[in-house]
Amino acid sequence: MAINPHFLAIVFQEGGRLISEIIRTKPSRTVIIEEELVPQLPPDESEEAAADEEKAEVATACIPCAIGHYGTCTGLLNEAMRFAKKDGVGDREVITRVQMCLAELNAMERVDLRPEMTVDLPTFEKQLADKALVSSRQTRHTLEGLATADDLERAAANLQRTSNDIGTEWYQHRIPAKAKEVGER
Repeated sequence: MAINPHFLAIVFQEGGRLISEIIRTKPSRTVIIEEELVPQLPPDESEEAAADEEKAEVATACIPCAIGHYGTCTGLLNEAMRFAKKDGVGDREVITRVQMCLAELNAMERVDLRPEMTVDLPTFEKQLADKALVSSRQTRHTLEGLATADDLERAAANLQRTSNDIGTEWYQHRIPAKAKEVGER
């Protein structure tokens, strides 16, 4: 008996939310350790730079995740197109892949690009996140109203273009920033 991939994606998505909620609400333990009184010195610049770098890494995490969701979804739609050309959009394989793509887009919108993840992004990354959200929403609506292989092909092509645009823009900005960072070390 085969498990519906859409069902499996929802189970994993909801399981992740449940685990996150458990971790978030778990009471923290406070441990009090006797400290020796030592004069506090101002933090050194390298420590501040490391902290800033860590914040930047956390803040940019949602764009690479979005790129990954787009990559998965475009692959699914490309594969669905092969079946749709042969057997039509009502084919079980087409429907399965479309449902899996919808699950990817939903996860991206509701997990990786939720406001709390994007609010503190640098301006260019926030613009990329907004672009990803708009395109994802349009793609979902197209797929939810799917009627023909042409609809599927248009959705796949638009999603692939947006994926390429977002990935290119992100890397074009990120590579020089990383190169500069490496050069400063």
